[in-house]
Amino acid sequence: MAIVYPTVLPLNHCPLVDDLGEDYSPQISDRYRFQGAHEGLTRALRPYRYGDPTRLIHWRTSARHGELRVRELEVARGGQEIIIALDSAAPWPGETFEQAVVAAASLYFYTARAQLQGQLWTAGTGLINGNRPVLAALAGVMPGEKATALTALPRGVPLIWLTPDPRSLSELSSASRWILWSSPDFSPLQAALEPTETSGIEIRSDQPLDLQLQASLIRR
Repeated sequence: MAIVYPTVLPLNHCPLVDDLGEDYSPQISDRYRFQGAHEGLTRALRPYRYGDPTRLIHWRTSARHGELRVRELEVARGGQEIIIALDSAAPWPGETFEQAVVAAASLYFYTARAQLQGQLWTAGTGLINGNRPVLAALAGVMPGEKATALTALPRGVPLIWLTPDPRSLSELSSASRWILWSSPDFSPLQAALEPTETSGIEIRSDQPLDLQLQASLIRR
């Protein structure tokens, strides 16, 4: 048996992940601030490597040495994790679902490089983590699958929601982010929906996916 894993795009930065947590409540945001802190929690400094998030660059040290240096932070255990949730229960138009699978894989591995704890959610698997389990789940996921009581999406927690349905955005917590694949049937510019307090990215079929995942967020 051969398993074809999804492509993982090499993202240099990703506002969807880097900015997640700015709107957390104080109790939830303690761990995020620990990992994103600029002073006092740095374990070591090392030369910049391709793919390192720019938020970890220590600019004063970089200027002194004449080359980019990045922080290696202590990693907190437990607490709030970043959930990358693929709306696999929805009907996806055309080949957009394959794009969404690639985006989910790329975001998951970006969180690991950013020294954050990530989890993947799909309607069929529920929450999972670990490189191989995540890749295997994304290799086998299908659109239109049903969630069960055991795989229900956690509610009221921040997550990155990948969906083709703009109506689902109103159900997200205010600290969540979203990636929306627009279609002729649904478009955030056409749908008469309640405005939300969340930010995200609308994916266009005529633009490279990797560049769009690194684009600035828009707010609805």
